Amino acid sequence: ASLRQRWLDVDYNLACAEAGIAAGEFVAETFPRYMPNLGPEVCATAYGAELNFTQSSSWSVPCVASIRDVLRMRPDLDTYYWKVLRRMTEESVRRGRGKWITAITDLHTNGDLLASLLDPQRLALECADDLEGVAAACRHVTPAFKTFFDDLYARTAPAGGPCCTWGAALSQEPMYYVSCDFMCMISPAMFARTILPAIRWEVGQLGHSIFHLDGPGAIKHLDALLAIDRLDAIQWVYGAGATSARDWLELYRRIQSAGKAIEVITKDAAEARIIMENIRPEGIWLCVGGTYSREEAESFLREVERWAAGGK
Repeated sequence: ASLRQRWLDVDYNLACAEAGIAAGEFVAETFPRYMPNLGPEVCATAYGAELNFTQSSSWSVPCVASIRDVLRMRPDLDTYYWKVLRRMTEESVRRGRGKWITAITDLHTNGDLLASLLDPQRLALECADDLEGVAAACRHVTPAFKTFFDDLYARTAPAGGPCCTWGAALSQEPMYYVSCDFMCMISPAMFARTILPAIRWEVGQLGHSIFHLDGPGAIKHLDALLAIDRLDAIQWVYGAGATSARDWLELYRRIQSAGKAIEVITKDAAEARIIMENIRPEGIWLCVGGTYSREEAESFLREVERWAAGGK
């Protein structure tokens, strides 16, 4: 009867996932999977926020007036939304055994968690007016990443499958796409003072990690991220309207020269070929968009194999 009911209906969402997986084709390192999902700001609900649902996502209703109010808050996982997420995860593991991999949901923590509690504009103003308060709040919520991750990982790991989330990567160890979309709103000095320590800590809790670098506004923080020893890779997402992968060859080389792997997202195979013509294959993982027949996909995979082997 409503978008909200559709998002929160566990059986409906599992039935949709099962139908989509049954109709799917999986080649190369792609596998059937389902990620239980209530939207990117679900972590804020553990601090008392409500969610507003749209057709394709959800957004938290800010519930904090001042950044220093966060210092008095603790996450509570026995709340309605998190209980629904737990049921989705557990039911996916049960129904998907032998059919698909159950992923850990999209967790926006560190600075993004603060932004979802206050509102991004309000958090940006707090960075200008009370940077020490923002730093203290970020330190305060940093451990919540492990609280959220471990709660869901404990439900997926017993199934014996690899660890995964909203990205395409799979790992036999705890793995996550660490991120902070809010960081494009602040300077490198502010980032170093507030959010970077939390990101470094999150990476340290994982067996493997990929940083989701989202949009041109985030590039100013790239050097700080590349300096994190335990970070394995960068996923560069150039953003809507921000040209295409072919326009970021120097950025790929910069990441590659720092010794990090790169998840290269291209809109189609033609764009991926431009990457292959201009970038060394070491550490490059191509995630290719578009629609193809199985024959076209397998033909392209043979091209990638020749490139990876040093041929053309």
